Amino acid sequence: MTSVTVVILSTALLLAMVLNLALKPSFSARLTAACMIIAFIGGVIIYGVGFAESTGDIGLSMIRTPFCVIKMFVGINDYGSIAGTSPVATSAGLIVFWIMHLLAFYSMASAAMFTLGEEALRYLRILLSAKGDLTLIYGINERSISLGKECRNAGAGSVVFIAEDADHSTITDLNNMGMSLITGPSAVASDKSVMKRLRVNRRKVNVFAMDEEDSDLFYALGLKDALKEAGVDPENTAITLPGAEDIITSMLQASADQYGFGYVNVYDSAMLSARALIRTCPPWELVRFGSDGRALEDFDCAIVGFGRHGQAVLKQLMMNSQFAGSTFHAAIFSPNFENESGYMKSECASLFEKYDIKSFKADGRSIEFYNYVDRHIATLKLIAVCTGSEDSDREISDNLMMYLKRRSAEHICVVRCGEEGVRYQETVGSPIVTAEINSLDYLSAQKADRDAIIINSNYDDSGRTDWEKWMACDSFSKMSSRASADFLPAFIRAAGITEEEVKAGGWPPSEDVLEVLGETEHLRWNAFHFVMGYSPMSNEEFDERAETYKKCIAEGLPGIRLTKDPENRKHACLIPWEELDGLSQKERSVTGRDVDYKRYDINNVLIIPEILKQREATAK
Repeated sequence: MTSVTVVILSTALLLAMVLNLALKPSFSARLTAACMIIAFIGGVIIYGVGFAESTGDIGLSMIRTPFCVIKMFVGINDYGSIAGTSPVATSAGLIVFWIMHLLAFYSMASAAMFTLGEEALRYLRILLSAKGDLTLIYGINERSISLGKECRNAGAGSVVFIAEDADHSTITDLNNMGMSLITGPSAVASDKSVMKRLRVNRRKVNVFAMDEEDSDLFYALGLKDALKEAGVDPENTAITLPGAEDIITSMLQASADQYGFGYVNVYDSAMLSARALIRTCPPWELVRFGSDGRALEDFDCAIVGFGRHGQAVLKQLMMNSQFAGSTFHAAIFSPNFENESGYMKSECASLFEKYDIKSFKADGRSIEFYNYVDRHIATLKLIAVCTGSEDSDREISDNLMMYLKRRSAEHICVVRCGEEGVRYQETVGSPIVTAEINSLDYLSAQKADRDAIIINSNYDDSGRTDWEKWMACDSFSKMSSRASADFLPAFIRAAGITEEEVKAGGWPPSEDVLEVLGETEHLRWNAFHFVMGYSPMSNEEFDERAETYKKCIAEGLPGIRLTKDPENRKHACLIPWEELDGLSQKERSVTGRDVDYKRYDINNVLIIPEILKQREATAK
């Protein structure tokens, strides 16, 4: 009987090893549970009946049976005590007896192997993650796991998740995907032991704080202190997290006065989705341009819904649909427009004064909306559907596309813009183009700001590195560089050439075209400032600043910025292109400096080849 036991135990162990390797973890766990239940029931019946027959004492049998059943799971049998009883009196009974013991020991061995093996794999993953670049992802949810897989597939070094806790299935899934996980208060607090374990002082550290419990900033601040204590070079660090850019960036960004992260990307999901809309359906691709670079038609758009996403879409369209020769028109449809628009209309009052923006207290399913579409069907370029409800967005856009198809108006882009990004269908029945904002293209601090960093560098001839120049920028200047970077393809399109032709030496265009592109740049620049809440500086305000400037110079103090008043968000350059020469002359008469605002705008167009060249070099 001992040899039989050895065979049974060996078989169970081997079976547990093979099945745990061959089966998916979730199926293996269910199989183990099933075997455990079957063995438990079978053991109770066999030993219960066997002891009752051999002893004739029901009470004693009830006491002995549980102990024998428990021993089954650790590989011990009590065959001798029930030999000759009916459960094991036949060959079939003996087979069942040993099968129950096999299942019992298999289930226990499998459970132990599964648990120990998983923990061993988890620690092995963490050990292996101590090499190469490090990607830290704080928070475990669908968005963060998707990003982690993208980082892993993109070869972004080791990917380690940080969380307070994680369930068994999540740990298993992350292990199987080749990613690591560190849990517990010490991990969330970025304790010294965790930093040492990750060897942060020897590698580049890229962080994504994506917890859904609003604790991202607290984690980021704690990690910043931990990295400082570990002696990590700020230039080797980057962090991405949601929030208000002005406030959070100032807390996390490295500067001459404080330790911080080298690259900081603070994002708002609505604004990211709106930027994704611009990339998916660039306004400059929807407008025809003449040989002189002027637009031959206006940009006419409609926005359905005016919550966070609708307002973000309006801002992005405003900044990216300004072309010399063209006028911007927008119609906003929202039953609750007055209650939704208060903050934006107060903060960006000049935006609604300077541009043709109409509002309608109507839904995207209303007859008022469809009547508007009918009246403007020949001029509409784009309709953005962003009600805040995915189901409503789908219903409105699907019906609208069928409506436009029947009227042969499929030239109008219908785009859904929501929390996850953008959904766009060129025509009814064509594949849906998606732009997911929870991806490296939009979230990576370095990748998302690559062109903006290059543009900012070209404004600064101090001799510092691109990173040092970017680090020294305030939040407003960074947003300005990002807006400028987004618009670069518009100049190339308006000039009537391709990016490849620009790289091959086909830039700059003729002086006449260059002048028009400079005007377009000025229109874009104006729109950006209006979106940011700026308003034009009056002549009286300019004269007052001129007097203050002269007084500062006379007293040996640094002169103020004459045309820009950031405290009150006023700018003297927010005027038509034709008036810039007069402003330049006016400033020269006060400061004596060589000022030419038209030339500044044109220079921003001239540097496009250099930006493209640096972009290629950076991407390698």
